[in-house]
Amino acid sequence: MKKVGYLGPPGTFTEAAARKYCAGRRVDLVCRPCLTEIVAAVENGELDEGVVPLENSTEGAVGQILDLVARAPGIRFCGEVVTEVHHCLMARPGTAKGEIRRVLSHPQALAQCREYLARELPEAGMGETASTAQAAAIVAGSQEPWAAVGSELAAAGYGLEILARRIQDCEENATRFIVLGRQDADYCPLSRTSLIVETRDRPGALYGILREFALREINLSRIESRPVKKKLGQYMFFIDLEGHRSEAGVKSAVEAVSGKVDYLRVLGSYPRDISLGCRAGAETGGQTAAVDELRAEIDLVDGQIVELIGLRTRLVEKIGRLKGDPASVRDPAREDEVLRRVRAAAVRKGADPDTVEEIYRLVISSSVEFQRQALKAASAR
Repeated sequence: MKKVGYLGPPGTFTEAAARKYCAGRRVDLVCRPCLTEIVAAVENGELDEGVVPLENSTEGAVGQILDLVARAPGIRFCGEVVTEVHHCLMARPGTAKGEIRRVLSHPQALAQCREYLARELPEAGMGETASTAQAAAIVAGSQEPWAAVGSELAAAGYGLEILARRIQDCEENATRFIVLGRQDADYCPLSRTSLIVETRDRPGALYGILREFALREINLSRIESRPVKKKLGQYMFFIDLEGHRSEAGVKSAVEAVSGKVDYLRVLGSYPRDISLGCRAGAETGGQTAAVDELRAEIDLVDGQIVELIGLRTRLVEKIGRLKGDPASVRDPAREDEVLRRVRAAAVRKGADPDTVEEIYRLVISSSVEFQRQALKAASAR
């Protein structure tokens, strides 16, 4: 029987996600006390798969799991589960909300309920635990006026009384869990692929990566940066994209990106969980979000265009210094060659060749004038 691990103790939201993932199958659900143990157990074969939290709609990525996966080369992503997360405030029976002096939970859960706790329990201290269920267990075993933030399942499992339901600050609070394995999933039409890349330390490095996906119209659903932990300022990027690694466009993009980075690892391709996605998209204005996303990509392209124009100007300046004579700056044959080349490139890339030629005629004229002025200034010194 397949062994599937989840972050325990029993009663966590991760257990609920694991049960959703395993519904209808005969599996042995195994509780593990921390994320480190789950990753290690999957990699060494003690567990066949492991369900761990990856990101939350309110608080973003779970940095610890990203770091653990980056250091575990044998781990692959083979599935995902998206669940709604509704937090409860719970305490031992007979404890009034006004008596609570300390609230315990996982750091992500506390962060997701930050506004509620500050408003309703301003005098209570906060305490972090390894999981929401562990917080419930500690509160159940204590004689102190403490409370826990967690699921209704945890409250029932540890005999706690629910003092308030749905206390998360964002009503549509959801967590995406990733299923860890030693191999990813076969092709399916609604797949997602996850990558890790380490970029080269040079201007436009990240844009060069994103461009390969944009050119192939591959949607990137998430980009997350994490420090490489080797030196200050060096980062790796976790990228999620829509499509399976075996699809021609995805395969081509990954191959192109691999030649532009210091390190690339395909974490895996797996079926997307769209059980909550359609409703969320309708409620949050999917069309507006799509327009904003496209505009952000245009801003990124504009920045790169300006950066490349600056680079071209510096190269033109170097050529001008080598020529030395203002009369020799203009080279009609070279200008015609450039215009033919960019027109051909425009046709290949789907741009209007006449517009591109007009732009380049302006660029060339500007470059010629720049060289002439630079040479005149140099001769006057």
